[in-house]
Amino acid sequence: MSVPRIKPVAPTLLDRAITHVMPELGMRRLRARAQIAAFEAFNGDERRGSRGRRGGRGIGGADAATDTLWDLPELRRDSRELVRSHGIAASAINTNVTRAVGTGLALSAQPQRAVLGWTEDQARDWKARVQAEFSLWADSQECDLCSTGNFYDLQDLVLRSMLESGDSFTLLPDGERTATMPYALRLQVLEADRIGNEGGRQDTREQAGGIRFGTGGAPVEYYVYDHHPGSLLPGTTGYLKGQWYPRVGRQSGRRVMLHHFKQLRPEQPRGVPYLAPVMQLFQDLGVYSDAEIKAAVAAASIALLTETATGAPDPIASAAEGSTASTLPPGTDPTAIKLKSGSVVGLLPGEKFESFNPGRPNPNFGGFVQAVLDQLGAGLFIGPEMLMKKYNTSYVAARAAFLDAWKHLLGMRTVVIRTFCQPVYETWLAEAVSIGRIAAPGFFADPLIRWAYTRATWTGDSQGSINPKDEVAAFTAAVDARLCTRERAEWELFGSDFNETYDTKKSEQDRLRTDGLLPEPKAGAAAPAQPMTETA
Repeated sequence: MSVPRIKPVAPTLLDRAITHVMPELGMRRLRARAQIAAFEAFNGDERRGSRGRRGGRGIGGADAATDTLWDLPELRRDSRELVRSHGIAASAINTNVTRAVGTGLALSAQPQRAVLGWTEDQARDWKARVQAEFSLWADSQECDLCSTGNFYDLQDLVLRSMLESGDSFTLLPDGERTATMPYALRLQVLEADRIGNEGGRQDTREQAGGIRFGTGGAPVEYYVYDHHPGSLLPGTTGYLKGQWYPRVGRQSGRRVMLHHFKQLRPEQPRGVPYLAPVMQLFQDLGVYSDAEIKAAVAAASIALLTETATGAPDPIASAAEGSTASTLPPGTDPTAIKLKSGSVVGLLPGEKFESFNPGRPNPNFGGFVQAVLDQLGAGLFIGPEMLMKKYNTSYVAARAAFLDAWKHLLGMRTVVIRTFCQPVYETWLAEAVSIGRIAAPGFFADPLIRWAYTRATWTGDSQGSINPKDEVAAFTAAVDARLCTRERAEWELFGSDFNETYDTKKSEQDRLRTDGLLPEPKAGAAAPAQPMTETA
């Protein structure tokens, strides 16, 4: 029977406050909590989601709020500890963030010409103006309330915090307009712990997880603590004070708070850490690896077995490294010492000498670890190859694993776009129009017109190429067959915008043509595709 692991009981803010005023009462509270934790551990009353025990009371029988909110504080702590101390867990988070966001998701304004009644030239000119103005705001660290990163740095932070903690939040306050920043919109990314019930109260139907719900269960307000509940810095109080922030301004309709998480169940109020389903596997893998390493070290410390008259270790062979004639027994030759870091086990008379074979490292270690990594890769949706950054299979297998993981990573990218990038862009554009820096007639008069102005796509780093030659050829054939646009092909292959690089490419082509340096067509090559024309 395995002994359950009992986690140390950390004092809460209330415990610290009581201990400061009444030390004896505070110690009794901590002792009682420790006894309860031990009782629950030995009686299987640990919830499977947070502590990983497969016995005892399971989850899933209650509603989404009950099943989710009960374990969230401990799930967050365990998830952050894994990312901080476990290399493979850190790889899972970094892979998602690097692949889904990378250097940042770039705005490509796509106004709906049919709704606005624009020509192609009008749409192109308006798009260029909007993207230039947005870059003025997004490229500057002034868009961040803390002035520690620009808009693209915050994309990385939002996704990373969402994966580690289950969700994250972004406040959209107004700052001061300056000579270098004509926009007042600012962004403040908040960790999940900053959002909680007012005064640490119990969850109810109307208020749970720091969210106040309205008609139909829609989130209406969020309670934001003045500081992180776990902060121990001087000047922070032990009381959970804060204020309510509306999701949308009551009169202006402007977005005030953004909630970033992937909803897994209907009516789920808060997100669950990305590592939650595989936390137990990570912990088991860590325990097993540590045990194997310690066993190998312990076995290696026994070098050989010798027979002596008394059964005691040979003083010559077991002498410590660096021994001299003055520190050895009389008559001992220091030059006879051969062993430096091994210990010697003495045998009783009649037992013959045998060499010791520790049998370490365990030959099954690699196979077992690989089996666990396969399960981790499946649970994290990125596969063991991408999790371990080890691609030693065939091209077809590696490509299939990469494409399968890419679907998940595109999903993570979509969450960032829908919960962060697009709402921020729409809020910024409303301010740009209101202060006259962007011309958008009818923007505030008709919701359909406003929707047409705010349409956009967000493109990030390309997925990369395993065999660039074949993939470029495939996109070239798709473009020639009018099955794919050059804009999409360039994004997919190189992560650059066709419209932004078009002028440079045209200039290079014109110069090469003028100087007679255009490459000669290869013999037998097909003639260039002719433009499509209407036929009678």
